[in-house]
Amino acid sequence: MKCEVRYLSEAAILTGSRIFILSTGFLSIRAYDAGILFLIGEYLHVPLHVISNYGVIGMTSKINCPLCGNEAVQMSDRLDVYLIKCPSCGDFRIPLSCLEDLPAERKLQSQLAKVSAFTRYRTINKESVATLFIGTPKGSEGFSIQHIVHQFPTVPERKLKALQNLKGLSKYWGDAVSIDRKDYSIFYPEVNEEQPSLMMMRTLVEEALVSGEVQFPTTLTVTEKGWLLLSDQAAPVVPSATINEPSTPVTAQPSKLEGLHPRVLGVAQKLFQDGHFRSAVLETYVTLDNDVRCKSGLNEYGTALMQKAFTNKATILKVEGGDDAQQGAMLLFSGSMMGVRNILAHNHSIHPSEQEALELLYFASMLFRRLDQVVHVEAERLIAEISQLSFKLDGKNFSSYSSKLKEYLAPSRGLDDGELHRICFRKILEIIKSGYFNDQSTGIDLLLEWDPSIFDHVTLDDHIDLIFAIYSATGSYFPAYSAQNLVKDGFRPITKSFEVFQENMLSNTEVFQRMLKKISYKDNFFRMITHYSDLEFMVAFLNKVVDKEIVLKSNDLDCLSCELNRAEREGLEVLTDRITKLNEELNK
Repeated sequence: MKCEVRYLSEAAILTGSRIFILSTGFLSIRAYDAGILFLIGEYLHVPLHVISNYGVIGMTSKINCPLCGNEAVQMSDRLDVYLIKCPSCGDFRIPLSCLEDLPAERKLQSQLAKVSAFTRYRTINKESVATLFIGTPKGSEGFSIQHIVHQFPTVPERKLKALQNLKGLSKYWGDAVSIDRKDYSIFYPEVNEEQPSLMMMRTLVEEALVSGEVQFPTTLTVTEKGWLLLSDQAAPVVPSATINEPSTPVTAQPSKLEGLHPRVLGVAQKLFQDGHFRSAVLETYVTLDNDVRCKSGLNEYGTALMQKAFTNKATILKVEGGDDAQQGAMLLFSGSMMGVRNILAHNHSIHPSEQEALELLYFASMLFRRLDQVVHVEAERLIAEISQLSFKLDGKNFSSYSSKLKEYLAPSRGLDDGELHRICFRKILEIIKSGYFNDQSTGIDLLLEWDPSIFDHVTLDDHIDLIFAIYSATGSYFPAYSAQNLVKDGFRPITKSFEVFQENMLSNTEVFQRMLKKISYKDNFFRMITHYSDLEFMVAFLNKVVDKEIVLKSNDLDCLSCELNRAEREGLEVLTDRITKLNEELNK
């Protein structure tokens, strides 16, 4: 059987007699050679479609994962259905219609971390690959995204699933599993952020189910207690034939606040546990008031704020479900201010009991979750319009790109909407990643003009990708001067991103080598860090190289040694000598 391979470039690869260039614009290749197509696609920088009598039987390309936004591999699985392989979300299938419609489903965007946890769990534990649908699923392996979100497990269930994931990743009992920031989904967080994943990791470690450092990156080992717990969960209950006494099951006593929204836990947990029930409730409802004010952008407080933000007449914060749902949200949020916040704030003689405080905290938790799902009408409009912006990055149209984005950055600045700020950041980053210095400088200038609050909403991976892009922009034949100035100035305006980058780079050899592969010009990268990185970082980095906690390849070590000797930086003399000797030993 022969297959035809469409290619989207005039370039082609000849491998002996296996592939031939035809005048029709196709390559002819035997089906069993289709495995090399991915390599061809990588060389040509285009996806290749393998077409036979059976339809499309192979297509591989790199995309941003529709669930988490990280880089993933997309392969055509069957007609109009794609198989996505993502390091964060695992394997899942998604129909073309769902792939195209998902970005417009604003109400689902903040919930996709739950879907990521679901698909990663199935992948790790070798369950059948799930096919995701926005609407009603089709087939026995189909799952509705809405259903996955609504059926997200409770905290105790998530703890067991996270433990099961770590066991599934273990090659054997006692195996140390490497965990990186791409692995948030392993810990079943409600949002794709570090804090809830760290909380779950800390819970597992404190309960001695897992051992290891509670941080990202880290290595975790499932303990004997963890393996036994999972075995007990899986083992069937067998009636005893010899003991007639009724057994009393021993169950762990969960915290009374377990399962509450992270915002409630962050404000009220310690106060509640210390017995300050009134303060725990009041501080929670004051925080709710502040969060609504930030999300709406209104300069109002309490009941007036809620009525203006959720009103049907000129809606600012939109609730899914139509007019009745909108009116209901306004009454619920207004009532929380009038019936709880105002009473406790103005009447100091009222002291809720433990049970009353607990019930009020659960009510607040429900409101915080409702607030997570509401949409700022203006932010929704801006997101839709910014998403449609496309740039042909050739170094010629940088001025018009800057003007287009600036039209949206000004109104976006005033809205405390994480998704809006992330999409603004990623559009700017897209320009910085251009191969042309004019585009790169334009993108960096746009980023520095914007409010620093943008960095409060981007992910850790976004921070790291930004520093990669800036280092890459300094190393071409025509470097971007804006990028060079940033590096020489110690990344001062964007120090948060640089700190995240440095922390990640120093974690271990595997992470360092993976990061180094993303740098376009490695020689220039080593030159930049030796000459301009802060002394504390360089001391930590060089010590890890000397102690072989970070192992450099021969060429990289040689380059680092040369640049250190050229820089002659004060405070690095001893480490420079050690690196030089290490390099000489390696090259003997």
